[in-house]
Amino acid sequence: MANFCKKCGAPLNPTSKFCTKCGAQIVDTPPQQAPVQQPMVQQSYQQSYQQPYQRPYQAPAKSQSDNPMIIGLLVLVILILGVFVGYYMYTNAGDNGQANYSKIEKQAPGSSGGAEKEQPAPAGANLDELVREKDSIDTAIGELANRINSHLSSHSSFRGYDGLKNDAKAIIDRANSAKDRLNGMNAADNAKKEALMNLFSLEIDRAQGLYKGIVDNQNGGDYSLGFQQGTKASYSFDAANSSFNANYK
Repeated sequence: MANFCKKCGAPLNPTSKFCTKCGAQIVDTPPQQAPVQQPMVQQSYQQSYQQPYQRPYQAPAKSQSDNPMIIGLLVLVILILGVFVGYYMYTNAGDNGQANYSKIEKQAPGSSGGAEKEQPAPAGANLDELVREKDSIDTAIGELANRINSHLSSHSSFRGYDGLKNDAKAIIDRANSAKDRLNGMNAADNAKKEALMNLFSLEIDRAQGLYKGIVDNQNGGDYSLGFQQGTKASYSFDAANSSFNANYK
């Protein structure tokens, strides 16, 4: 109920129906109701409806690539691949360089890249080594003959002395080997080849004569027959060798 008269403003008795001062009827006014508050859910809904929608922040999921061990393995694999690729490129570059170097070596100076033509070998060039071998065998036979004569000056036979016999056999094998090598060669000068073949054959006969004389004497015979054979072959060799040196040296 009102505490003051709305017409004259005099204080009112709470139980009075009329104002005691001005006689105005006192009308009870219903009390104002407090505004009803909407539930929190509805307020939240209205606020979210009125404001622009914002997606709540979510922390990005941690991927496996952030793992230090996995990152280390990836780095190691990349390094290994880099080493293999570098080695492959280095070896290929070396092979290419070697191949190019070989090609350059075969090119004549000032040429446009064509290989240098091989010059024909001079006549008899591929026989020079065997010519020197022929001369060396000739020297060895002469030294062996001197040793045989020196032995006979103080001994009556070759019994018990195999050194001279073995040396003669070694010279025979050496001359046969040189002759076989010469026979298998494609000589530039066939005439020179035939002359050299004859000289090796005569050296074999010379050494065989010495070998035969020693063996015959060791078996109780005379050494003169073998030595005569060797001496005859030596005369033939000297004549043929002089002709060879005059024509091919």
